[in-house]
Amino acid sequence: MMLRILAIAGGVAAFMAVPTGVMAHGLGGRADLPVPVEFFLVAGGIALVVSFVLLALLWPDARWQEPAPTRPVAAATTLRRTGLVLQVVGIVVFLAAVAGGLFGNDNASRNILPVIVWVGFWLVVPFLSAVVGNWYAYLNPWRTGGGLLGIGRTEKPEYLERFGVYPATAAFIAFTWLELVYSHSSQPRDLAIAALVYTGLMFAVMGAAGLRTGLAVGDGFTAYNGFISRISPLGRDGDGRLVWRGWLRALPAMSVWRGSALFVAAMIGTVTYDGISATRWWRDRWGLRVNDEWFGTLAILATVGVIAAAYYGACWAAGRLAGSERTPGAIADSFAHTLVPIALAYAFAHYFTLVLFEGQQALALMSDPFGQGWDLFGTADWEINFTWLSPNVVWYTQVTAIVGGHIAGVVLAHDRAIADFGKEDAVRSQYAMLGLMVGLTILGLTLLATS
Repeated sequence: MMLRILAIAGGVAAFMAVPTGVMAHGLGGRADLPVPVEFFLVAGGIALVVSFVLLALLWPDARWQEPAPTRPVAAATTLRRTGLVLQVVGIVVFLAAVAGGLFGNDNASRNILPVIVWVGFWLVVPFLSAVVGNWYAYLNPWRTGGGLLGIGRTEKPEYLERFGVYPATAAFIAFTWLELVYSHSSQPRDLAIAALVYTGLMFAVMGAAGLRTGLAVGDGFTAYNGFISRISPLGRDGDGRLVWRGWLRALPAMSVWRGSALFVAAMIGTVTYDGISATRWWRDRWGLRVNDEWFGTLAILATVGVIAAAYYGACWAAGRLAGSERTPGAIADSFAHTLVPIALAYAFAHYFTLVLFEGQQALALMSDPFGQGWDLFGTADWEINFTWLSPNVVWYTQVTAIVGGHIAGVVLAHDRAIADFGKEDAVRSQYAMLGLMVGLTILGLTLLATS
């Protein structure tokens, strides 16, 4: 049923978008559209509205609130062995990257640390998590390092109940601030020092709350990859086996802690800030202030705040329309998982060209990770090939990601609304949420087209 809804809605968008080609928002570029951008905005909005109508007609009962049936894919022993390999890789790469940042070449283009952080760690790891599951849980160098050092042996789950993921949200926003606002974000030494400071903070939190609890409370990347990985059709069962559970099926069952809704809003808000700050409108309006770190700090916090306020407002309206006595905060927590596909769609649409193009630089830097003139693997002279994808392919990939992520959000929100508000009030309760998602779709496509 979901595939039918997605196919019909996607067909509407495709029908409206196919007649002409477009140039895309690429790496360091902007879109020069041969047709008005409003054409694509309308197509995306109509696709969401069609999805909403089809759900109201064809999806009368909640179907995804119970755990999805699973089938084994790999034995527990295989998963443990794979996990051990990932742990070794994670800690070795972390130590080598930090050493390269501290003692290697200061030129960012000749040091592997910036590529590892901004392409590998920040983009490739979560993008793959949406496909293969939460492999970051094994790759996490702070989890491996804390375990080897015996940090946080006594778990204190009350810390998670008391603080929720608010500290992790702060860590996540701080990391995006480092990337998007800090003027020396590509300097290897600064990144290495930041990694060491973060390591000290994580070890302190793990020591106080326990290894697993500390990471859940304080590690922004544990929360980020944990949310994203629930999109994946792969997961683990109670016996430790790798199982197939179906796309999106783990999202309705994700644990909701204090601050979960704010964290997911921050996932969308930080990418939105990146898109807005790259537009000509932003630079024409604010001029030299775009390089002002204080101004950038306030702007990124304000963007996250606006996205969060819009989401909480939609949840308040949903409660009023459904006649529910639940607080807007409780509704926001209940529907937080519906924003996860949208957050991934925003990130993927904005950054997948960075992975494809700048990621090629890693092949050259692997042969000379410290910028010392080495050629360990014969790839030091590798040059980035920018012709892999045409602008048309890039643009349509971005449009598909944005619209597809929002349609997934509409499906998840409809199913949760039936469970929370009942059949009679479910559709009416989602008018505001549909408006929010249409607005986010238009915003996302506009930023991609005008950057």
